Amino acid sequence: MTDPRAARMPEAELQEAVRKLCAGLGLYHYHPLHSIGSAKGWPDSVIVGRRVLYRELKSEFGRPTPEQTQVGYLLRAAGANWKIWRPSDLLSGQIAAELAEVAAVQTELFSA
Repeated sequence: MTDPRAARMPEAELQEAVRKLCAGLGLYHYHPLHSIGSAKGWPDSVIVGRRVLYRELKSEFGRPTPEQTQVGYLLRAAGANWKIWRPSDLLSGQIAAELAEVAAVQTELFSA
């Protein structure tokens, strides 16, 4: 059964939670403010740490557009880490765990 909190969470709230988690972990997070003029299908978030994550964010029952699915396929075919995150992933701790793993060596970049 779907957590009612996940079912009620809009994509914008999920995006803000991802932004805050990235900031707290010192990860570079790119999210375009407006997609006008951008190629269709590009992921909502690109997160740079030890690796690069490409994440499409959707509400709990939202579906990716055909263009988003195609870009995801192309990114994965090229060896990129692409997937869809939903509110249930945030509430379960999965997003925080993935981000923490990507941030794990960030401190090593600044040590002598």
